[in-house]
Amino acid sequence: MRATDLRAYNDDTPPELEEIDYSDWKTRYVTTRCAGKRVLDLGCVMHSPEAYKDRYFLHRAIAGVAGEVIGLDLNPEGVARLNNLGFRAVVGDAEAFAFDEPFDVIVAGDLVEHLGNLDGFLNSCLGALAPGGRIVVQTPNPWYWRNLLKAVVYREVPNNVEHTCWFCPRTFRQLVDRYGLTLANVEFGSRYLRDRLMPLPRGWRRLQPTRYGRNLLE
Repeated sequence: MRATDLRAYNDDTPPELEEIDYSDWKTRYVTTRCAGKRVLDLGCVMHSPEAYKDRYFLHRAIAGVAGEVIGLDLNPEGVARLNNLGFRAVVGDAEAFAFDEPFDVIVAGDLVEHLGNLDGFLNSCLGALAPGGRIVVQTPNPWYWRNLLKAVVYREVPNNVEHTCWFCPRTFRQLVDRYGLTLANVEFGSRYLRDRLMPLPRGWRRLQPTRYGRNLLE
């Protein structure tokens, strides 16, 4: 569902709604894996009920390419706003959810680092994932070069006060292995040109999107 679709659906859609930037690296990583699929988007509100206006709003980007997408978020105001705009979203907890119909793809964009119950999250995903399905995760890279510099300067690395954990490829692989999942792909990247152009080892780059599913997908 693109900006023009939203305006056609609801005359109250604000005129400042930005067109989704499908060329953005972070957005493209997710949307190319959701095209034509039945998708569950966890944390779909992205913190603010007004986030849907932004050109990087992931749920709107997914809706523009997926065959079907349902969003889930704890924020009732944000969920109501999305439903009023024509999306399908439900109020729910990413650490404890269930659906009657399975999903081809489950997206957790910048979510897992906020959770306190990863066991609940992974078991819920397993219960909602279709055979051969995939879970797409985006989470901060603890070895990002700016974090390394902060570790030299500060006693503790400053980060988002809502974050509860860090993941590197090794710890993430060891975690999902315990649930019968295979870490099929790890990529490092950024939507910021300064990070993409900086000649650094790939583990020092900005983002760590990961993908894992019941079977090896690549």
